[in-house]
Amino acid sequence: MFETARPFLLALAIGLLIGIERERAHADRKVQDPLGSRTFTLLALLGAVAAYVENVAFAVALAAFAGAIVLAGYLRTHLGPEGSGVGATTEVAAMVTFTLGYLARFQAALTVMLAVIVLVVLALKPRIHRFAQAGLSQKEVTAALTFLVIAFVVLPLLPNRALDRWELFNPFRLWLIYALITGIGFAGYFAVRMLGPERGFAVSGLFAGFVSSTAATLSLSQRARDEGARASVLATGIVLANAASAAAQIVVVAVANPDLVSSVLPVVGAPVAVGALWAAFSARWLERREEAASGPAFSIESPIALRSSAGFAAALAIVLVAASAASRWFGSAGVLATAVVGGAGDVHAVTLAVSTLEAARTIAAREAVLAILAGFLANMVVKLSLTGWAGGRRLLAAVAPPLVAMMAAAAAAFLAAAPR
Repeated sequence: MFETARPFLLALAIGLLIGIERERAHADRKVQDPLGSRTFTLLALLGAVAAYVENVAFAVALAAFAGAIVLAGYLRTHLGPEGSGVGATTEVAAMVTFTLGYLARFQAALTVMLAVIVLVVLALKPRIHRFAQAGLSQKEVTAALTFLVIAFVVLPLLPNRALDRWELFNPFRLWLIYALITGIGFAGYFAVRMLGPERGFAVSGLFAGFVSSTAATLSLSQRARDEGARASVLATGIVLANAASAAAQIVVVAVANPDLVSSVLPVVGAPVAVGALWAAFSARWLERREEAASGPAFSIESPIALRSSAGFAAALAIVLVAASAASRWFGSAGVLATAVVGGAGDVHAVTLAVSTLEAARTIAAREAVLAILAGFLANMVVKLSLTGWAGGRRLLAAVAPPLVAMMAAAAAAFLAAAPR
């Protein structure tokens, strides 16, 4: 009996919640909206009945009847002068409620998820309007559209197969990496923008690390020398940037070669965990000392970093070809040397190249993990050098312990868990 009644009860609950939200939203209106909590509840129940009968003609008739009720309520509310200029959100929400009631019989979990989304969208109306009208600049809108084209127009059109006889160049996977890094940078831009300057060092370092931890390290280090910002605060941002960069390596491997993730995860995950723990303890210590930094860590001129992402794609192509050639000419030693040289510039490109080679069975899994470790260690040595050169000895003294600990954790994880 309960299984039969469950979709009806779910529909009633959804209709009642959405109806209550609509009534509260219209509490200060001069014109009473006929679509209140009771109407929404009954519309959801009507949708559940239409699904239960399992007759297409009857379901269409009930949907038409519900639509007529909603249309009549809209005309009654909006024809008068008091109702002019009022939107049709309530009426659209009423038809969505009917549809959710219908869907409750077939997909209960999906229905609940969609109902929660509807409630959130309705409840956040003032913030959504304010954000759409005054919270977005033209360059941010342009950047959002550009990212949508990259991720949802170009990506599905690319073939998901290797186009060369060495099985290195898979356009879909390469573009997916590009879209992921661009999207992470885009999300980081808005995170820094919304959280404000008081947390700018940590937040900007964290998100910039997904795109370019080298650039983040250099920018934060320069701030220590140019503006005299406190070394301990800047060190937190630098460590988070490098932890985020290591986490991005795991994402790269998961896209390029999912079978290699289990082997790479301990080696790359260990420094991520060490960096995150150090940053957490450091933030707690800074909070106790009431040590804060003024101003954002560095300005982000564009919401979407197309130029740097394109540079990443070029570096990837170079490293991929170099690693493949080195593997064929010099074996595993050639791949390792390429990983060290390439990792000094872009560890993500090395990670993707090596993962692709292992997927094509050009190198063994152990050699691939060792090359990824070598690229990571070379990259961290470069970060330490940049910190000392651009930020001075005091910043280097604050950054060196956690970065060296991350390197040691990666090497220990390789010795303990690397494939044989």
